Amino acid sequence: MGYTKDVYRELEDIVGPENISDDQAVLDGYAFQALDGALHGKRFFRSPPAVVLPGSTKEVQAIMKVCNRRGIREKAFSTGYGLHNIVGDDNTIILDMRRMNRILDLDAKNMIIVTEPYVSFAQVQAEAMKVGLTCNALGAGSQVSYLASLTSLHGNNPQAVSQGTSARNLIGAEWVTPTGEIIGIGSWGQGAGWFCADTPGPGLRGLLRGACGHAGGLGVFTKVAGHLHPWAGPSEVPVHGKSPYYETELMPFIVYHLLDFPTWELFAEAMRKIGTAGIAFALHKSGGPGTHGQCVTGNNNEYYELRSKGELDVPRKSFCVVMVGANAEEHAWQVKTLDKILEETRGSIVATGEDEMWKKRDLLTMIKACFIPRLAFRSTGTFAVDGMVGMDTNAAMGLGLDVDEKHRDKWNEQGIFMDDGTLNSWSITYEGSHLALFECGYGYNTIREESYTGYLKMIDEGLEHCFNTPFSNSWGIFGKDRVTRIGEACCGYHLWMKKIKKAFDPNTAADPSNYIEAD
Repeated sequence: MGYTKDVYRELEDIVGPENISDDQAVLDGYAFQALDGALHGKRFFRSPPAVVLPGSTKEVQAIMKVCNRRGIREKAFSTGYGLHNIVGDDNTIILDMRRMNRILDLDAKNMIIVTEPYVSFAQVQAEAMKVGLTCNALGAGSQVSYLASLTSLHGNNPQAVSQGTSARNLIGAEWVTPTGEIIGIGSWGQGAGWFCADTPGPGLRGLLRGACGHAGGLGVFTKVAGHLHPWAGPSEVPVHGKSPYYETELMPFIVYHLLDFPTWELFAEAMRKIGTAGIAFALHKSGGPGTHGQCVTGNNNEYYELRSKGELDVPRKSFCVVMVGANAEEHAWQVKTLDKILEETRGSIVATGEDEMWKKRDLLTMIKACFIPRLAFRSTGTFAVDGMVGMDTNAAMGLGLDVDEKHRDKWNEQGIFMDDGTLNSWSITYEGSHLALFECGYGYNTIREESYTGYLKMIDEGLEHCFNTPFSNSWGIFGKDRVTRIGEACCGYHLWMKKIKKAFDPNTAADPSNYIEAD
Protein backbone atom coordinates (compact mmCIF):
# COMPACT_ATOMS: atom_id res chain seq x y z
CA MET A 1 0.00 0.00 0.00
CA GLY A 2 2.67 2.50 1.05
CA TYR A 3 2.73 5.97 2.52
CA THR A 4 -0.28 8.23 1.82
CA LYS A 5 -2.04 11.19 3.39
CA ASP A 6 -4.38 8.70 5.05
CA VAL A 7 -1.36 7.15 6.76
CA TYR A 8 -0.27 10.62 7.86
CA ARG A 9 -3.66 11.19 9.49
CA GLU A 10 -3.47 7.84 11.30
CA LEU A 11 -0.07 8.71 12.69
CA GLU A 12 -1.28 12.20 13.59
CA ASP A 13 -4.09 10.68 15.63
CA ILE A 14 -1.48 8.76 17.63
CA VAL A 15 1.01 11.53 18.47
CA GLY A 16 -0.98 14.75 17.92
CA PRO A 17 -0.61 17.32 15.11
CA GLU A 18 2.30 19.10 16.81
CA ASN A 19 4.40 15.92 16.82
CA ILE A 20 4.35 14.97 13.15
CA SER A 21 5.44 16.79 10.01
CA ASP A 22 5.78 16.31 6.27
CA ASP A 23 7.00 19.85 5.63
CA GLN A 24 9.91 19.52 3.18
CA ALA A 25 11.98 22.06 5.08
CA VAL A 26 11.70 19.84 8.16
CA LEU A 27 12.27 16.62 6.24
CA ASP A 28 15.44 17.90 4.62
CA GLY A 29 16.92 18.38 8.08
CA TYR A 30 16.70 14.60 8.53
CA ALA A 31 18.41 14.03 5.18
CA PHE A 32 21.59 15.90 6.14
CA GLN A 33 24.63 13.92 7.25
CA ALA A 34 28.08 15.39 7.83
CA LEU A 35 29.66 12.07 8.84
CA ASP A 36 30.71 10.09 5.73
CA GLY A 37 28.25 12.01 3.57
CA ALA A 38 30.90 13.80 1.53
CA LEU A 39 32.29 10.43 0.43
CA HIS A 40 29.26 10.31 -1.84
CA GLY A 41 29.83 13.82 -3.11
CA LYS A 42 26.92 15.25 -1.14
CA ARG A 43 25.66 16.00 2.36
CA PHE A 44 21.91 15.61 1.78
CA PHE A 45 20.46 12.16 1.16
CA ARG A 46 16.96 10.71 0.85
CA SER A 47 14.30 12.58 2.81
CA PRO A 48 11.66 10.59 4.68
CA PRO A 49 8.01 11.15 3.68
CA ALA A 50 7.21 12.14 7.27
CA VAL A 51 8.81 12.56 10.68
CA VAL A 52 6.97 11.37 13.79
CA LEU A 53 7.90 12.19 17.39
CA PRO A 54 6.46 9.55 19.73
CA GLY A 55 6.23 10.43 23.39
CA SER A 56 5.74 7.01 24.98
CA THR A 57 6.19 3.30 24.47
CA LYS A 58 2.46 2.93 23.74
CA GLU A 59 2.73 5.49 20.96
CA VAL A 60 5.71 3.65 19.47
CA GLN A 61 3.72 0.42 19.61
CA ALA A 62 0.76 2.04 17.86
CA ILE A 63 3.06 3.43 15.14
CA MET A 64 4.59 -0.01 14.54
CA LYS A 65 1.12 -1.49 14.08
CA VAL A 66 0.27 1.20 11.51
CA CYS A 67 3.49 0.35 9.64
CA ASN A 68 2.53 -3.33 9.47
CA ARG A 69 -1.05 -2.64 8.46
CA ARG A 70 -0.21 0.02 5.89
CA GLY A 71 2.90 -1.54 4.38
CA ILE A 72 5.30 1.22 5.31
CA ARG A 73 8.57 1.16 7.24
CA GLU A 74 10.04 3.09 10.14
CA LYS A 75 13.54 4.04 11.23
CA ALA A 76 13.97 5.21 14.79
CA PHE A 77 16.90 7.28 15.97
CA SER A 78 17.89 9.37 18.95
CA THR A 79 20.56 11.94 18.10
CA GLY A 80 20.89 10.87 14.47
CA TYR A 81 24.69 10.73 14.42
CA GLY A 82 25.90 8.87 11.33
CA LEU A 83 24.93 7.94 7.80
CA HIS A 84 23.17 4.81 9.07
CA ASN A 85 20.37 7.11 10.28
CA ILE A 86 19.28 7.89 6.71
CA VAL A 87 16.10 6.11 5.56
CA GLY A 88 16.63 3.23 3.16
CA ASP A 89 13.77 4.01 0.78
CA ASP A 90 11.01 6.52 0.01
CA ASN A 91 8.48 4.52 1.99
CA THR A 92 10.26 4.81 5.37
CA ILE A 93 9.22 7.32 8.00
CA ILE A 94 11.53 8.64 10.70
CA LEU A 95 10.76 8.13 14.39
CA ASP A 96 12.59 10.96 16.15
CA MET A 97 12.80 9.89 19.80
CA ARG A 98 13.66 13.30 21.26
CA ARG A 99 10.43 13.62 23.28
CA MET A 100 11.45 10.54 25.30
CA ASN A 101 14.26 12.27 27.15
CA ARG A 102 14.04 11.32 30.85
CA ILE A 103 16.33 9.59 33.30
CA LEU A 104 13.80 7.26 34.92
CA ASP A 105 15.85 5.83 37.77
CA LEU A 106 19.35 5.94 39.26
CA ASP A 107 20.06 3.14 41.72
CA ALA A 108 23.40 4.17 43.24
CA LYS A 109 23.67 1.13 45.52
CA ASN A 110 23.38 -1.35 42.66
CA MET A 111 25.06 0.97 40.12
CA ILE A 112 22.19 0.95 37.61
CA ILE A 113 20.61 3.77 35.62
CA VAL A 114 17.44 3.59 33.53
CA THR A 115 16.92 6.08 30.72
CA GLU A 116 14.78 6.85 27.70
CA PRO A 117 16.29 7.18 24.19
CA TYR A 118 17.16 10.88 24.06
CA VAL A 119 19.27 11.02 27.24
CA SER A 120 22.92 11.66 26.38
CA PHE A 121 26.08 10.23 27.90
CA ALA A 122 26.85 13.69 29.26
CA GLN A 123 23.59 13.71 31.22
CA VAL A 124 24.13 10.20 32.56
CA GLN A 125 27.71 10.92 33.59
CA ALA A 126 26.82 14.20 35.30
CA GLU A 127 24.11 12.55 37.41
CA ALA A 128 26.22 9.48 38.13
CA MET A 129 29.21 11.49 39.34
CA LYS A 130 27.05 13.15 41.99
CA VAL A 131 26.81 9.76 43.71
CA GLY A 132 30.38 8.55 43.13
CA LEU A 133 29.71 6.73 39.86
CA THR A 134 30.32 7.22 36.15
CA CYS A 135 29.39 5.63 32.82
CA ASN A 136 31.35 4.31 29.87
CA ALA A 137 31.17 7.60 27.92
CA LEU A 138 31.17 6.71 24.23
CA GLY A 139 34.09 7.56 21.95
CA ALA A 140 31.65 9.07 19.43
CA GLY A 141 31.15 11.86 21.95
CA SER A 142 29.30 12.60 25.17
CA GLN A 143 26.53 14.26 23.14
CA VAL A 144 25.18 10.99 21.71
CA SER A 145 22.39 8.77 23.04
CA TYR A 146 23.14 6.50 25.98
CA LEU A 147 20.37 4.08 24.98
CA ALA A 148 21.36 3.91 21.32
CA SER A 149 24.94 2.98 22.15
CA LEU A 150 23.98 0.30 24.67
CA THR A 151 21.27 -1.31 22.53
CA SER A 152 21.76 -0.60 18.87
CA LEU A 153 25.20 0.32 17.60
CA HIS A 154 28.85 -0.48 18.34
CA GLY A 155 29.88 1.36 21.53
CA ASN A 156 33.63 1.57 22.04
CA ASN A 157 35.30 4.26 24.07
CA PRO A 158 38.51 5.32 25.86
CA GLN A 159 37.03 4.29 29.22
CA ALA A 160 36.45 0.73 28.00
CA VAL A 161 39.75 -0.21 29.67
CA SER A 162 38.00 0.11 33.04
CA GLN A 163 34.31 -0.17 32.15
CA GLY A 164 33.97 -2.34 29.06
CA THR A 165 32.18 -1.48 25.85
CA SER A 166 28.54 -0.46 25.59
CA ALA A 167 27.48 -4.02 24.74
CA ARG A 168 28.83 -5.16 28.11
CA ASN A 169 26.97 -2.47 30.03
CA LEU A 170 23.48 -3.43 28.88
CA ILE A 171 21.48 -4.71 31.85
CA GLY A 172 18.02 -4.65 30.35
CA ALA A 173 15.78 -2.90 27.87
CA GLU A 174 12.22 -2.33 26.77
CA TRP A 175 11.86 -3.40 23.15
CA VAL A 176 8.99 -2.72 20.78
CA THR A 177 9.33 -5.40 18.12
CA PRO A 178 8.67 -4.69 14.43
CA THR A 179 5.24 -6.30 14.79
CA GLY A 180 4.34 -4.05 17.71
CA GLU A 181 4.85 -6.40 20.64
CA ILE A 182 6.39 -4.95 23.82
CA ILE A 183 9.11 -7.19 25.28
CA GLY A 184 11.18 -6.67 28.41
CA ILE A 185 14.79 -7.80 28.01
CA GLY A 186 16.36 -9.51 31.01
CA SER A 187 15.08 -9.70 34.57
CA TRP A 188 12.88 -6.62 34.10
CA GLY A 189 10.84 -8.53 31.54
CA GLN A 190 10.09 -11.13 34.22
CA GLY A 191 8.89 -8.53 36.69
CA ALA A 192 12.03 -8.89 38.81
CA GLY A 193 13.48 -5.42 38.37
CA TRP A 194 16.51 -4.14 36.50
CA PHE A 195 19.50 -6.22 37.55
CA CYS A 196 20.31 -8.79 34.87
CA ALA A 197 20.25 -8.73 31.08
CA ASP A 198 19.52 -12.44 30.78
CA THR A 199 16.96 -14.83 32.23
CA PRO A 200 16.54 -18.61 32.31
CA GLY A 201 16.17 -19.97 28.80
CA PRO A 202 17.31 -18.38 25.53
CA GLY A 203 18.75 -14.90 26.03
CA LEU A 204 17.87 -12.03 23.74
CA ARG A 205 20.88 -9.82 24.42
CA GLY A 206 23.13 -11.47 21.86
CA LEU A 207 20.36 -11.69 19.28
CA LEU A 208 19.64 -7.97 19.56
CA ARG A 209 23.02 -6.51 20.42
CA GLY A 210 26.14 -8.50 19.56
CA ALA A 211 29.13 -6.35 18.69
CA CYS A 212 27.33 -3.85 16.49
CA GLY A 213 23.60 -3.99 17.14
CA HIS A 214 20.99 -3.80 14.40
CA ALA A 215 21.04 -0.02 13.82
CA GLY A 216 17.25 0.26 13.97
CA GLY A 217 16.67 -2.72 11.71
CA LEU A 218 14.79 -4.84 14.24
CA GLY A 219 12.40 -2.52 16.05
CA VAL A 220 12.62 0.26 18.62
CA PHE A 221 14.09 0.42 22.13
CA THR A 222 12.18 2.75 24.44
CA LYS A 223 14.00 2.18 27.75
CA VAL A 224 17.41 0.89 28.71
CA ALA A 225 19.06 -0.09 31.98
CA GLY A 226 22.82 0.42 32.01
CA HIS A 227 25.62 -0.54 34.36
CA LEU A 228 27.40 2.35 36.08
CA HIS A 229 30.92 2.17 37.51
CA PRO A 230 32.80 3.55 40.53
CA TRP A 231 34.24 7.06 40.18
CA ALA A 232 36.86 8.13 42.73
CA GLY A 233 37.16 11.68 41.43
CA PRO A 234 35.14 14.76 42.44
CA SER A 235 31.35 14.75 42.22
CA GLU A 236 31.59 17.58 39.72
CA VAL A 237 34.62 17.79 37.44
CA PRO A 238 35.79 21.44 37.40
CA VAL A 239 35.55 23.06 33.97
CA HIS A 240 37.00 26.50 33.23
CA GLY A 241 37.47 28.72 30.21
CA LYS A 242 35.43 29.88 27.27
CA SER A 243 34.68 27.89 24.14
CA PRO A 244 36.70 26.37 22.62
CA TYR A 245 39.35 26.68 25.34
CA TYR A 246 37.78 24.54 28.03
CA GLU A 247 40.03 22.87 30.57
CA THR A 248 39.89 21.20 33.97
CA GLU A 249 42.13 21.23 37.03
CA LEU A 250 44.95 18.82 37.82
CA MET A 251 43.06 16.98 40.54
CA PRO A 252 44.55 14.94 43.42
CA PHE A 253 45.28 11.29 42.63
CA ILE A 254 44.39 11.74 38.95
CA VAL A 255 47.28 11.18 36.53
CA TYR A 256 47.46 11.93 32.80
CA HIS A 257 50.33 10.87 30.53
CA LEU A 258 51.01 10.55 26.81
CA LEU A 259 53.16 7.45 26.28
CA ASP A 260 55.42 6.45 23.38
CA PHE A 261 56.82 3.03 22.35
CA PRO A 262 59.53 1.88 19.92
CA THR A 263 57.43 -0.76 18.08
CA TRP A 264 53.76 -1.60 17.51
CA GLU A 265 54.31 -4.92 19.24
CA LEU A 266 55.51 -3.19 22.42
CA PHE A 267 52.73 -0.59 22.05
CA ALA A 268 50.15 -3.41 22.11
CA GLU A 269 51.95 -5.21 24.93
CA ALA A 270 51.91 -2.08 27.09
CA MET A 271 48.17 -1.67 26.51
CA ARG A 272 47.67 -5.30 27.50
CA LYS A 273 49.70 -4.98 30.67
CA ILE A 274 47.94 -1.77 31.74
CA GLY A 275 44.53 -3.34 31.09
CA THR A 276 45.45 -6.53 32.95
CA ALA A 277 46.80 -4.58 35.92
CA GLY A 278 43.56 -2.56 36.13
CA ILE A 279 45.33 0.73 36.79
CA ALA A 280 43.71 2.86 34.07
CA PHE A 281 40.43 4.78 34.11
CA ALA A 282 40.74 5.73 30.43
CA LEU A 283 43.18 4.80 27.68
CA HIS A 284 43.27 5.24 23.93
CA LYS A 285 45.41 5.95 20.93
CA SER A 286 43.85 9.06 19.48
CA GLY A 287 42.49 8.94 15.96
CA GLY A 288 40.67 10.99 13.37
CA PRO A 289 42.18 13.74 11.22
CA GLY A 290 44.57 15.06 13.83
CA THR A 291 45.63 13.90 17.27
CA HIS A 292 45.35 15.26 20.78
CA GLY A 293 46.85 18.46 19.42
CA GLN A 294 43.46 19.23 17.90
CA CYS A 295 41.89 18.92 21.35
CA VAL A 296 44.16 21.44 23.03
CA THR A 297 43.96 24.11 20.32
CA GLY A 298 41.07 26.35 19.43
CA ASN A 299 41.16 26.43 15.63
CA ASN A 300 42.95 25.02 12.60
CA ASN A 301 45.26 28.00 12.20
CA GLU A 302 46.47 27.70 15.78
CA TYR A 303 46.97 23.95 15.38
CA TYR A 304 48.92 24.44 12.14
CA GLU A 305 51.15 27.16 13.55
CA LEU A 306 52.04 25.27 16.72
CA ARG A 307 52.42 22.00 14.86
CA SER A 308 54.81 23.68 12.40
CA LYS A 309 56.94 24.80 15.34
CA GLY A 310 57.09 21.25 16.70
CA GLU A 311 55.13 22.14 19.83
CA LEU A 312 52.34 19.60 19.33
CA ASP A 313 54.44 16.58 18.45
CA VAL A 314 52.58 13.31 19.06
CA PRO A 315 54.53 10.17 18.07
CA ARG A 316 52.75 7.63 15.91
CA LYS A 317 53.18 4.71 18.31
CA SER A 318 51.70 6.50 21.31
CA PHE A 319 48.59 6.40 23.45
CA CYS A 320 47.39 8.41 26.40
CA VAL A 321 46.33 7.05 29.76
CA VAL A 322 44.38 8.47 32.71
CA MET A 323 44.62 6.88 36.16
CA VAL A 324 42.21 7.78 38.98
CA GLY A 325 43.15 6.71 42.49
CA ALA A 326 40.71 6.55 45.38
CA ASN A 327 43.38 7.56 47.90
CA ALA A 328 47.11 8.17 48.27
CA GLU A 329 47.92 4.47 48.62
CA GLU A 330 46.11 3.43 45.45
CA HIS A 331 47.57 6.39 43.59
CA ALA A 332 51.12 5.39 44.60
CA TRP A 333 50.49 1.79 43.52
CA GLN A 334 49.13 2.92 40.13
CA VAL A 335 52.14 5.13 39.48
CA LYS A 336 54.59 2.41 40.53
CA THR A 337 52.84 -0.18 38.36
CA LEU A 338 52.85 2.10 35.32
CA ASP A 339 56.56 2.78 35.80
CA LYS A 340 57.22 -0.97 35.85
CA ILE A 341 55.18 -1.53 32.68
CA LEU A 342 57.05 1.24 30.87
CA GLU A 343 60.32 -0.32 31.92
CA GLU A 344 59.24 -3.73 30.57
CA THR A 345 57.96 -2.35 27.25
CA ARG A 346 60.65 0.31 26.72
CA GLY A 347 57.97 2.98 26.82
CA SER A 348 58.51 6.61 27.70
CA ILE A 349 56.45 9.61 28.78
CA VAL A 350 56.14 12.13 25.91
CA ALA A 351 57.24 15.63 26.88
CA THR A 352 54.44 17.22 24.83
CA GLY A 353 51.79 15.74 27.07
CA GLU A 354 53.46 17.00 30.24
CA ASP A 355 52.77 20.65 29.44
CA GLU A 356 50.30 21.93 32.05
CA MET A 357 47.97 23.55 29.52
CA TRP A 358 47.99 20.36 27.44
CA LYS A 359 47.22 18.23 30.49
CA LYS A 360 44.35 20.40 31.69
CA ARG A 361 42.67 20.41 28.29
CA ASP A 362 43.24 16.84 27.17
CA LEU A 363 42.50 15.39 30.60
CA LEU A 364 39.04 16.96 30.35
CA THR A 365 38.42 15.34 26.97
CA MET A 366 39.45 11.95 28.32
CA ILE A 367 37.12 12.10 31.32
CA LYS A 368 34.16 13.71 29.55
CA ALA A 369 34.69 12.11 26.12
CA CYS A 370 34.18 15.50 24.51
CA PHE A 371 37.09 15.28 22.07
CA ILE A 372 35.31 14.07 18.95
CA PRO A 373 34.03 17.39 17.48
CA ARG A 374 37.44 19.06 17.46
CA LEU A 375 39.55 16.01 16.75
CA ALA A 376 37.41 14.43 14.05
CA PHE A 377 35.49 17.20 12.33
CA ARG A 378 37.25 20.52 12.73
CA SER A 379 40.25 20.08 10.47
CA THR A 380 38.48 19.18 7.20
CA GLY A 381 34.80 19.14 8.11
CA THR A 382 34.48 15.37 8.27
CA PHE A 383 36.40 12.12 8.31
CA ALA A 384 35.90 8.46 7.46
CA VAL A 385 37.40 5.15 8.51
CA ASP A 386 39.80 3.96 5.81
CA GLY A 387 38.51 0.39 5.82
CA MET A 388 40.92 -0.83 8.46
CA VAL A 389 38.95 -1.94 11.51
CA GLY A 390 39.48 -4.90 13.81
CA MET A 391 38.11 -6.24 17.08
CA ASP A 392 40.31 -9.04 18.35
CA THR A 393 43.28 -9.50 20.67
CA ASN A 394 45.80 -6.84 21.63
CA ALA A 395 48.37 -8.56 19.46
CA ALA A 396 46.03 -8.38 16.44
CA MET A 397 45.43 -4.71 17.21
CA GLY A 398 49.17 -4.03 17.13
CA LEU A 399 49.46 -5.90 13.83
CA GLY A 400 46.50 -3.95 12.43
CA LEU A 401 48.06 -0.61 13.29
CA ASP A 402 51.30 -1.73 11.68
CA VAL A 403 49.45 -2.69 8.48
CA ASP A 404 47.49 0.56 8.52
CA GLU A 405 50.63 2.65 8.88
CA LYS A 406 51.84 1.26 5.56
CA HIS A 407 48.34 1.56 4.09
CA ARG A 408 48.18 5.21 5.16
CA ASP A 409 51.59 6.16 3.82
CA LYS A 410 50.90 4.54 0.46
CA TRP A 411 47.67 6.47 -0.11
CA ASN A 412 49.09 9.66 1.33
CA GLU A 413 51.50 9.80 -1.62
CA GLN A 414 48.45 10.48 -3.78
CA GLY A 415 47.45 13.48 -1.65
CA ILE A 416 43.87 12.37 -1.07
CA PHE A 417 43.63 13.15 2.66
CA MET A 418 44.90 15.68 5.16
CA ASP A 419 48.45 14.88 6.24
CA ASP A 420 49.83 16.37 9.44
CA GLY A 421 52.45 13.67 9.79
CA THR A 422 50.57 11.66 12.40
CA LEU A 423 49.01 8.23 12.14
CA ASN A 424 45.32 8.91 12.69
CA SER A 425 44.35 5.49 13.97
CA TRP A 426 42.28 4.94 17.06
CA SER A 427 42.65 1.97 19.38
CA ILE A 428 41.55 0.81 22.81
CA THR A 429 41.80 -2.26 25.00
CA TYR A 430 39.02 -3.79 27.11
CA GLU A 431 37.71 -6.93 28.83
CA GLY A 432 40.80 -6.98 31.05
CA SER A 433 42.83 -6.65 27.84
CA HIS A 434 41.59 -9.95 26.47
CA LEU A 435 40.22 -7.88 23.60
CA ALA A 436 41.15 -4.72 21.74
CA LEU A 437 39.89 -2.59 18.88
CA PHE A 438 41.51 -0.46 16.23
CA GLU A 439 39.89 1.71 13.60
CA CYS A 440 41.73 4.06 11.31
CA GLY A 441 40.30 7.28 9.90
CA TYR A 442 41.44 10.38 8.07
CA GLY A 443 40.08 13.74 7.00
CA TYR A 444 39.70 14.33 3.29
CA ASN A 445 38.80 17.32 1.13
CA THR A 446 35.02 17.37 0.96
CA ILE A 447 34.80 19.60 -2.11
CA ARG A 448 37.59 18.11 -4.23
CA GLU A 449 36.27 15.13 -6.17
CA GLU A 450 39.63 13.41 -6.57
CA SER A 451 40.00 13.50 -2.77
CA TYR A 452 36.75 11.82 -1.79
CA THR A 453 36.67 9.41 -4.75
CA GLY A 454 40.28 8.50 -4.03
CA TYR A 455 39.38 7.93 -0.40
CA LEU A 456 36.65 5.49 -1.45
CA LYS A 457 39.33 3.45 -3.22
CA MET A 458 41.47 3.61 -0.09
CA ILE A 459 38.52 2.23 1.90
CA ASP A 460 38.04 -0.64 -0.55
CA GLU A 461 41.71 -1.59 -0.24
CA GLY A 462 41.52 -1.32 3.55
CA LEU A 463 38.54 -3.67 3.60
CA GLU A 464 40.49 -6.15 1.48
CA HIS A 465 43.23 -6.09 4.12
CA CYS A 466 40.59 -7.02 6.69
CA PHE A 467 39.02 -9.72 4.54
CA ASN A 468 42.39 -11.33 3.88
CA THR A 469 43.98 -11.09 7.33
CA PRO A 470 42.98 -12.18 10.86
CA PHE A 471 41.17 -8.87 11.42
CA SER A 472 37.47 -8.97 12.23
CA ASN A 473 35.98 -5.99 10.41
CA SER A 474 33.36 -4.85 12.88
CA TRP A 475 31.88 -2.25 10.55
CA GLY A 476 30.96 -4.88 7.97
CA ILE A 477 27.40 -4.91 9.22
CA PHE A 478 26.70 -1.79 7.16
CA GLY A 479 25.62 -3.02 3.73
CA LYS A 480 24.36 -6.44 2.75
CA ASP A 481 27.29 -7.20 0.42
CA ARG A 482 29.86 -6.69 3.15
CA VAL A 483 27.93 -8.48 5.86
CA THR A 484 27.42 -11.42 3.52
CA ARG A 485 31.10 -11.61 2.67
CA ILE A 486 32.14 -11.47 6.30
CA GLY A 487 29.41 -13.89 7.31
CA GLU A 488 30.62 -16.45 4.79
CA ALA A 489 34.02 -16.34 6.50
CA CYS A 490 32.53 -16.44 10.02
CA CYS A 491 30.31 -19.50 10.40
CA GLY A 492 27.57 -18.11 8.16
CA TYR A 493 26.24 -15.71 10.78
CA HIS A 494 24.58 -13.58 8.07
CA LEU A 495 22.22 -16.51 7.40
CA TRP A 496 21.15 -16.46 11.05
CA MET A 497 20.62 -12.71 10.80
CA LYS A 498 18.27 -13.28 7.85
CA LYS A 499 16.30 -15.87 9.83
CA ILE A 500 16.06 -13.51 12.82
CA LYS A 501 14.86 -10.67 10.59
CA LYS A 502 12.22 -12.85 8.98
CA ALA A 503 10.98 -14.24 12.30
CA PHE A 504 10.68 -10.92 14.12
CA ASP A 505 9.81 -8.68 11.17
CA PRO A 506 7.75 -10.66 8.63
CA ASN A 507 6.39 -7.49 7.00
CA THR A 508 9.74 -5.63 6.98
CA ALA A 509 8.25 -2.80 9.03
CA ALA A 510 11.69 -1.83 10.39
CA ASP A 511 14.13 -0.33 7.88
CA PRO A 512 16.64 -3.11 7.01
CA SER A 513 19.10 -0.92 5.10
CA ASN A 514 21.78 -1.04 7.82
CA TYR A 515 20.96 -4.49 9.14
CA ILE A 516 19.94 -7.19 6.64
CA GLU A 517 16.95 -8.11 4.51
CA ALA A 518 15.20 -11.40 5.09
CA ASP A 519 15.04 -12.43 1.42
